[in-house]
Amino acid sequence: MRLSLHAAAARRPAVILSYAVAGVSALLSSLCYSEFAVRMPLVGGAYTYVNAVFGEYLAWVTVANLILEYILANAAAIRGFAPYFSMLLNQPSSKFITPWRGYNLDWWAFGLCLATSGLLTLGTKESSRVNVILTLLHVLLVVFIIIAGLVKSKPGNAQPFFPFEVRGVFNGAALVFFSYIGFDSVVCSAEEVQNPSRDLPLGILGALGVVTACYMLMAAVLVMMVPLAAIDTGAAFAAAFVYVYMDWARYIVALGALMGILTTTLVGMYATSRLLAAVGRQHVLPPLLARVHPRLATPYVSTIAQGVAVAVIALFTDFADLAEMVSISTLFAFWMVALALMWHRYCQPQGPVPPLKHRALVGSHMGFIVAASLAFTIVYQLQAASAWVGMVICATVAIAAAVSLQLSCKQRNAPMLYGVPLFPYVPALSVAVNTFLLGQLQKPAYERFGIWTAVITLFYILYSMPAASYREERRKLSGSVVTASTTDDGQQLALQDRAAALSRSQLHEHNSAEPRTLL
Repeated sequence: MRLSLHAAAARRPAVILSYAVAGVSALLSSLCYSEFAVRMPLVGGAYTYVNAVFGEYLAWVTVANLILEYILANAAAIRGFAPYFSMLLNQPSSKFITPWRGYNLDWWAFGLCLATSGLLTLGTKESSRVNVILTLLHVLLVVFIIIAGLVKSKPGNAQPFFPFEVRGVFNGAALVFFSYIGFDSVVCSAEEVQNPSRDLPLGILGALGVVTACYMLMAAVLVMMVPLAAIDTGAAFAAAFVYVYMDWARYIVALGALMGILTTTLVGMYATSRLLAAVGRQHVLPPLLARVHPRLATPYVSTIAQGVAVAVIALFTDFADLAEMVSISTLFAFWMVALALMWHRYCQPQGPVPPLKHRALVGSHMGFIVAASLAFTIVYQLQAASAWVGMVICATVAIAAAVSLQLSCKQRNAPMLYGVPLFPYVPALSVAVNTFLLGQLQKPAYERFGIWTAVITLFYILYSMPAASYREERRKLSGSVVTASTTDDGQQLALQDRAAALSRSQLHEHNSAEPRTLL
């Protein structure tokens, strides 16, 4: 909630449409995620999918950005707990912040991160019960805010609706897109879902629809309750109710914010631990991260490790101003998943590999879609009077490439249980929309993205590649998967290797000539 208000204050009041645009992009990405999740109900999300299609390096770049995104988002979210808790106690928002050598230490955030990590280590049943209770309470409070806020709303406060013109809508959409990383958390629980072919698509799409509606309604309430100059960027909704002389409501709002912060952090840290465990299984990160507790049946090492990392970051730094870094990581991961789905459908059959001519034809069509999307974004950024002509040409090329892909290339791996509707147009549109939103981010976001990518590439060269070679040597020496050892370490490695092998084999299960969709 707190992070979303940053964009609301900056882009108001057209931020309502910014959430709608971001929601459409997230919907397209969620459809692609759903098909992969049904085909391959394993933890790991984007890493598992991209690895099975494009290989380990691109999968590592994708998941490393997702891990960074989750850690930053979790740290930023939990930093909002102390200020809102202070408001609940009718104290200044800085009451529990301790200045120290230029840092504003937040010990509440530090302690809550460690407590959340411990709760997740105890097991998903225990943590899910807490999450369900907090979520239900939070939903009730969100409904209260929307209803009470609409009663006190004045449409005149939402004028002018486009203070930053239409471009502000798309710039705002790029900033708030990180608010939609939650459905990837659902995918990360794939191994623990009893009926993934039914539950995962419904869970992802259902959650996305509800969240988008809540975001838009909350933004509409805020911009109609308070004029631009009176919006408090630190605690916008609580201050808004004070502005309309409903002082008592700010306590309810503060309590709702606390519920949202706790549930957001719980789900985010859950997803991060599963991502780390999935990458550890592949030995791209130390396999110690994939260890599962023998009694609790949770990846306790990765859960504790990421909990400590988030706690330390949250202690020292408020990451509310790093929304662009989080968004660029999210958009990049979704962009990769959409491309992976197209290549998988056309070029990764269960049987023999398609001929080179077929793969080259598919690759050229995908290249045209990406190139046209990039060109459209660049032309849009030029802001020339005749830019619309170039944008129409680029859009036409992208549409023609998608149509030609459908007509000239035969799908070699159509799904049986669940398939993306209107394929290949949905993943192609997902690539185009995500490319466009990436183009709305500012230069510093790309600089940080480039530095992070260079660091993780160096790590991959110095550690991941030698570790993978060492694993293959151990396999050869043992004659198969590492099962020779009867120790706990040997059993853990064997389980990790078998789980890693499933990431490719399960992609080819449940295929038939005609895909079925939920729509």
